[in-house]
Amino acid sequence: MLECLTNDQRRVMQIVLYRRTLSLTSGGGQLIRMQAEGLRSAGEQVRIACQRGGLRFMLRSGMRASKGTVATLGRLADSPNYLLVDHGMEVPQADLVFVHNVMIEAVRHIDRPDWVKRAAEEEAFFSRLAPHVKVVANSNLVRDALLKHFSLRPERVDVQYPGFDSARFHAPVRGGQHTPAESSKAEVNAGRLRRQARADIAVSEHEPLIGFVTSGEFGKRGLDIFLDAAERIASVRPDLRFLVVGGKRLPEQAARHRLVGTGRVTYRPKSLRPQRWFAALDIFLYPALFEEFGMVVSEAQASGLPVLTSRRVGAAECLAPAYEPWLIDAPDGAAFAAKALALLEDDDARAELSRAGMASIPAYDREHYVQATVETIRQCSREKVRSGGSGTG
Repeated sequence: MLECLTNDQRRVMQIVLYRRTLSLTSGGGQLIRMQAEGLRSAGEQVRIACQRGGLRFMLRSGMRASKGTVATLGRLADSPNYLLVDHGMEVPQADLVFVHNVMIEAVRHIDRPDWVKRAAEEEAFFSRLAPHVKVVANSNLVRDALLKHFSLRPERVDVQYPGFDSARFHAPVRGGQHTPAESSKAEVNAGRLRRQARADIAVSEHEPLIGFVTSGEFGKRGLDIFLDAAERIASVRPDLRFLVVGGKRLPEQAARHRLVGTGRVTYRPKSLRPQRWFAALDIFLYPALFEEFGMVVSEAQASGLPVLTSRRVGAAECLAPAYEPWLIDAPDGAAFAAKALALLEDDDARAELSRAGMASIPAYDREHYVQATVETIRQCSREKVRSGGSGTG
């Protein structure tokens, strides 16, 4: 427990990264790991705290996560010896807040009665958060929602786009930063991964494959819209196959869908190696009803895939200018089907989007995210020290 830290540990300013549930299959858990590694490399004392998932997180990442309640973390934040970074909008005494989800905006687009309570909890959190505390949104989509719903001062809210794990998602790039030998090796590895993944789902190399990859929350991420688009596409292109990856199982209604029953849509549960599924695809379709960011969009681009999504997805802000004609304003099955069919018929457009994505996405990789967020956290720590521990700057 966090209450059991020794007196020696209390004499040093320690940075505590908190999220209620830790999981490396979610974007939030991956970003906390990146921050912890970056802070430790910078010589900072850092701890990770959670209420659930700590053991599995430790086994998979090698990083210990202490168990701590909101009350305990609040007391730590009040101490001049600790800097509390809240990744879940739960501890109003926090010194710095990273916002990954904003339910008060999500419920405007998604019918989830259980999220209404969480939206009310967000309002209560921001009403108690000290007016000097810096807030970091993961997209301008989220920043706009925070300013609109919680009346935060604009200068309090920064945007730092989440970084994807660039070591895991990498497609061959010719004429870029890589040598011909490196690009050739990457191409061979990508080809091998593609063949293996396609063999696993019984899709031949010559069958076009459109896919949807997510960690879960199929209702929010628009699985029904994906299946609607797939049905429309399949009526025009009977040679096409579809892949859905995410969650532990398909929702019952989706499992009964005609294309699932005929095998045109293949399902696989989420895993720690989504890169193999990206390698199998020809087009990545992300039809989320509302997505604060959507790291899978970055991962798909880094894998060399052309992406179809909407402006209701925060990661769409990071797409290259070449994507402008292919973006839609709001998720819609008919619109996605029309875009997908047009893209399938246009080899040059697919190649252009692939090149544009791979050229632009390094600006949003792990290294850039760690550098930006670690500096934000360390600046917050310096301000707390200067203020004598009150955090008022």
